[in-house]
Amino acid sequence: MNYYWTVCPKCSCQVTIQYAESARGVSGSLRRWSDDRTVNDGRRLEEPRETLSPEGGFRTPCVCGETIEVDPAGVERATAERS
Repeated sequence: MNYYWTVCPKCSCQVTIQYAESARGVSGSLRRWSDDRTVNDGRRLEEPRETLSPEGGFRTPCVCGETIEVDPAGVERATAERS
């Protein structure tokens, strides 16, 4: 599972994008919440392979409609492997 955290420039909400990669693209969810917690919602995330950059970045809309750019350098990758 991959995680990306940011702040939406339009609605100023905290945003987390959780997604998995496959041959078809990326799928997962986008969640947002305001600092005062009056906003707490989300939406399904599906971006086809053709929309991904060669490095794995992509753009997806926030719930408010603003475009969120996922920078692959800021993605945290979680695995089930034990160290």
